[in-house]
Amino acid sequence: MSSTPASPPEVTFRPERTHLLGAIIMAAIGILAAGSAPTPWCWILMALFLVVVALFCWWTLRTRTAVSESGISLVYAFKSAQKFSWDDIKGVSFKGSRTLLHTTNQGVFTVPVVSFNNLPQLQEASRGRIPDVLTQGREAVDAKVRVVHRDGHQVLLSEEEYEEYQQCQQARRPQD
Repeated sequence: MSSTPASPPEVTFRPERTHLLGAIIMAAIGILAAGSAPTPWCWILMALFLVVVALFCWWTLRTRTAVSESGISLVYAFKSAQKFSWDDIKGVSFKGSRTLLHTTNQGVFTVPVVSFNNLPQLQEASRGRIPDVLTQGREAVDAKVRVVHRDGHQVLLSEEEYEEYQQCQQARRPQD
């Protein structure tokens, strides 16, 4: 038995396999629709539709992002895969619904399958190398007290600041 710790397993982000069920249902509906009106154009459109469904299935089965102790591996459906070590990675950003990986040599790569909602899993998989600022922000806000003024203006205060705020408000009120 060796005393060296085993490296943590690789975490892989993939599209949900239920997408395949949707593609099969779409293909079946298309075939039924083509069979109801057998014109030459209908069969040509059906063939194109089946090609699109096949490409979608290929994307679902092939595309993935793998995060391991050595780095991040991006596997695309229609272009060559990319692999980056942690030393080459500058950070991750989000633009619209896309996740972008920034490298130290100024390259920007789209990260397939990973979205803003996967940030907690991405932080855990990267062992904290990619921070989950969303959860950190939520935890920071949970520790605050929200004060809503009559005009709708909202302020977040710590508990100590809120106590001072209440004392100031009580001092302003006229004594009965």
